[in-house]
Amino acid sequence: MAIRYTFKVYERLKREQHISTLFHSGKAFSVFPVRFIYLLLPRTNADNAPVMTGFSVPKKKFRSSVHRHRIRRLLAEAWRLNKHLLYANVAAEKQLHLFLIFTDVKMPEYETVSTAVTKGINNLSETILKAGNKTIE
Repeated sequence: MAIRYTFKVYERLKREQHISTLFHSGKAFSVFPVRFIYLLLPRTNADNAPVMTGFSVPKKKFRSSVHRHRIRRLLAEAWRLNKHLLYANVAAEKQLHLFLIFTDVKMPEYETVSTAVTKGINNLSETILKAGNKTIE
């Protein structure tokens, strides 16, 4: 079966309630220039994606919306092409909420972002496997 490198609407973390829970009780680590905030929860609906992801670029560091959106697109593209590495490690009855925040102050190249996202995904995969897919609370 071929891997489909897509990033569908149902894979996006958009609900304010989910995002606030993630930021209040989630765990975090950084792989410069990206900060990963994650929370492993029981899956409420079988139709949901195993990982729901959101992206952010701070307005304080990048005043121009054109630059912020460009960086957000780079993050989303790097995630889209590498997310299959993480999906294989999330148990069927669990769901991972994940937020990627860009932390550098200068405009990145795609290779920089892609490398950081790939390292972060590998780090997160190891963390999930060590935790044995236990719900993180």
